Amino acid sequence: MKRTILIILLFFTIGLVSGTDYTKIDQHAASVPQNLRTANDIARYLTKNLTSPTDKVRAIYYWISHAIVYDVAKMNSTELYTDPQQLVDKVLKTRKGVCSYYAALFNACCKSVGVQSYIIDGYTRQGGKVVGLAHAWNAVNINGRFYFIDATWAAGFFSRNQYTQQFRDNYFLITPDEFIKTHMPFDPIWQFSNNPLTHKEFDAGDFSNLKKESNYNYSDSIKVQAGLSLFDKLVRENKRITASGLTNGLIRNKISQNQQGIDSEAYNKAADSFNKGVEHYNYYIQSKNKQFENFSMKDEKILELLSTTRQLIESAEHTLSLLHSDNYDLTRSAASLEISIRVMKKNLDTEDAFVDKYVKTARPLRLLLFYKKNG
Repeated sequence: MKRTILIILLFFTIGLVSGTDYTKIDQHAASVPQNLRTANDIARYLTKNLTSPTDKVRAIYYWISHAIVYDVAKMNSTELYTDPQQLVDKVLKTRKGVCSYYAALFNACCKSVGVQSYIIDGYTRQGGKVVGLAHAWNAVNINGRFYFIDATWAAGFFSRNQYTQQFRDNYFLITPDEFIKTHMPFDPIWQFSNNPLTHKEFDAGDFSNLKKESNYNYSDSIKVQAGLSLFDKLVRENKRITASGLTNGLIRNKISQNQQGIDSEAYNKAADSFNKGVEHYNYYIQSKNKQFENFSMKDEKILELLSTTRQLIESAEHTLSLLHSDNYDLTRSAASLEISIRVMKKNLDTEDAFVDKYVKTARPLRLLLFYKKNG
């Protein structure tokens, strides 16, 4: 998903390693051969002989901020990408991009050398005002603590509608309580704060609640998020974003984009559940056609087959009910699936009645049930 940002140099923050001499690392980062074309190869070259995660992050941050040119022509683009790898491939080919490209490339490089990294999207405040463009940046986990990176802002800035490609070393390993003064994630868990600001507080520049006690546990939320399906991630994310306040159009757009993903995943999830239900139903019908394998199949197994089939079909029905898309193709596909679900439920009602009679019939007489009309 593409994020762009108008960059203005107005804030200077102090990072984790203020005053640290990175001259050797930076010089090595400036020497990456042009023939290296993948994130893995570039990251390995950058971090050669480096063991500290901080040093590895520094090398990646410095290289990206110098090697990638901000693509001014696409700063207002509405292109959407669901796979970050598409962004990585494109930015390495063109060596230019907007913030989402910087963030995706930084994340890919970090992961390839064992540094835990996140892509975070949100928006910013500059000059006391919310900027009307969404933005993307990164966070890294170093020795159990989270710090922020903004390679896009480090690469250059806008002034009087003119972009200047100029490295500024002010966006390297910034602590959460400092970074929140300029960067607001859409989803509050990515503030890495046990007392996250609401969107209203951030938009107003009210940071008074940062130091107050709170029982919000962002760490647990991030751990849970990591184990969820994309559908469940988006559903939970939208709930958290909504709870934090829909104070501007950027947030509402994010909710809408997430909903598109929810709709697409809802259909896929429903179709998958339906297809599994059909597989169980077909196996049941095959068994029935063989008089349940000459009456050797246990009643419990027959009942379980139908029960599992119904659960899968009803799960598909429930998931499909969560879809509220205005996409024509998706809506048409959902309507077709809904019809198939109704037909399957009707078939299951018929088979439930048959099996109910079957298990209540004495075994010597069960054969007769297969020769009765509508039986």
